[in-house]
Amino acid sequence: MDKKEISKVLFLCAISLQIGFVLSIPAIKEANIRSGKAIIVKTIPIDPQSFFRGDYINLNYEFSRIDLNKVEHDKTYFDRGQRVFITLSKTGGSWEAVQVSSKPLKNIGLDQVMVVGSINNWPSQNSINVIYGVESYFVPEGEGKYIEKRIADKRATVELSIDKKGFASVRKIFIDDKEVKFR
Repeated sequence: MDKKEISKVLFLCAISLQIGFVLSIPAIKEANIRSGKAIIVKTIPIDPQSFFRGDYINLNYEFSRIDLNKVEHDKTYFDRGQRVFITLSKTGGSWEAVQVSSKPLKNIGLDQVMVVGSINNWPSQNSINVIYGVESYFVPEGEGKYIEKRIADKRATVELSIDKKGFASVRKIFIDDKEVKFR
């Protein structure tokens, strides 16, 4: 092979690697959603719209605001933006925060799951607000209002998929225990 052919092969390899990398991102996310532990959590949806990204719903979870007086925790004070590891425990029909840690948790019970989040406010000694990366869920254009109307005065829940490292992804949204299907 001459230099021109070698250059073409190297160029094609570089392009193939870049395309492979870009395509692997959603494939990895989808694999995590399918293989993660599924939990159903209560939520309070709101219907905003992003001019650039379209319709979405904001999701706020019962374990987004954690009262440190009611859970185990390994620090006296947490910092804004700090990564935290939350143990959720299934009690009755819902999942509640029972532990907050600044380090990954190892001894998780059968009816428990560890989820990774970060502190979203200037915490007090009594409570923290945690975001998990699943607070916005994009829906097809025009569907945000449809969901908002269906949610009014009804109970909304979300099925989250928690992967082995504790990262959450939204799988499904339910209103009165019926999955929201987009038209």
